[in-house]
Amino acid sequence: MKRKSRIFLSLLLLIFFPVSGLSPLEAAENEDSSQWTFSTTSYVWFSGLNGTVGVKGHKARVSLGFSDILSNMDASGMLSFQGHNGNQYFFFDGMYLDMSDSEQISHSLFTDIEMTTTRLQAAWGVRVKEWDTSSLHIFTGLRYWNLKNELTIRTASTPLERFSDTESWLDPFLGIRYATRLSPNLTLVAMIDAGGFGVGSNFTWGGMVDLSWKLSERTSIEVGYRYLYVDYENNGFIMDAYNDGVFIGFSWKLR
Repeated sequence: MKRKSRIFLSLLLLIFFPVSGLSPLEAAENEDSSQWTFSTTSYVWFSGLNGTVGVKGHKARVSLGFSDILSNMDASGMLSFQGHNGNQYFFFDGMYLDMSDSEQISHSLFTDIEMTTTRLQAAWGVRVKEWDTSSLHIFTGLRYWNLKNELTIRTASTPLERFSDTESWLDPFLGIRYATRLSPNLTLVAMIDAGGFGVGSNFTWGGMVDLSWKLSERTSIEVGYRYLYVDYENNGFIMDAYNDGVFIGFSWKLR
């Protein structure tokens, strides 16, 4: 109940205070190429986690589906800031996730897993194609990761061993963004990117589909789905897993 209360409180804060969320969601295209337009989006990402987590050579499987999210997510916070000027486009994006799970490894032994993820990214892009109601951007940027994995091997009631480690690295990435206006008040945005390429992680890629409903000249509601995969291994530290789930957010056009 304590975890669910914290999640619910985070949801209220993120929905009603748009300076404290995360993700490059839909932003209005700038009609005047001599002026920048800026927007910020706060959202809650109801993210599951699936894959393999390792600390100092000890590995465990994680499988958190949508039904497990509220009981296994300890905290989350997300924020994006973006701007358009003519055919130019940029965004800053930050995400914090704190999740936990438990795996039974034998009749009497269990592994408790706790994962804390901080991810910051920045990108710049250009519009390469424009139609009457649609546009296509390409972008490139850098993504910073800070991951902490903690494994506790225990019996049903007694901890036996605990292993903990933290890793930080930087990934370059490339991506495309497609936006189309379905009606005067409804916009669809799809994004996909890939990165790492052995510079930081072995490989990482993500995708997002967002429906944006315009409430006023400055505000809109965002609803969509997001996927993010990372494959990283260094000195026994392993993160070969993906987050995915639906999100809901609130966008505010600053200028």
